[in-house]
Amino acid sequence: RRMLEEAGLGYVVAVPKSQQIKSLAGCWRIDQLIGDAPDDAWERLSCGDGAKGPRIYDWAAAQLPAVPFFDGDEPSHRRWVMARRSIARPDEIAYYLAHAPTGTTVGQLVEVAGSRWSI
Repeated sequence: RRMLEEAGLGYVVAVPKSQQIKSLAGCWRIDQLIGDAPDDAWERLSCGDGAKGPRIYDWAAAQLPAVPFFDGDEPSHRRWVMARRSIARPDEIAYYLAHAPTGTTVGQLVEVAGSRWSI
């Protein structure tokens, strides 16, 4: 991921629930961060069309704080943590890390996560 970030390329990648998220304030597992999200942090969105119509899930996303050492004073990209939760089976949650240009919306990140192809 660091190589993509240094090249200024965006990404959305699936990660395990045990993925460590590090910041200046500490280190957490991604499932713990998402587990602490309030109910209103989840938004029902389609991540694209499937064989049976739109693939709709509940999504939660949050920007991570910039790291001045890596990002400089005015970062052109932001890092995100994201989660996709099944509507039918709410205990089924997929986790993602993203790096996208500043101004990218959650809807755009969800589209990329649902594309299943490289960008």
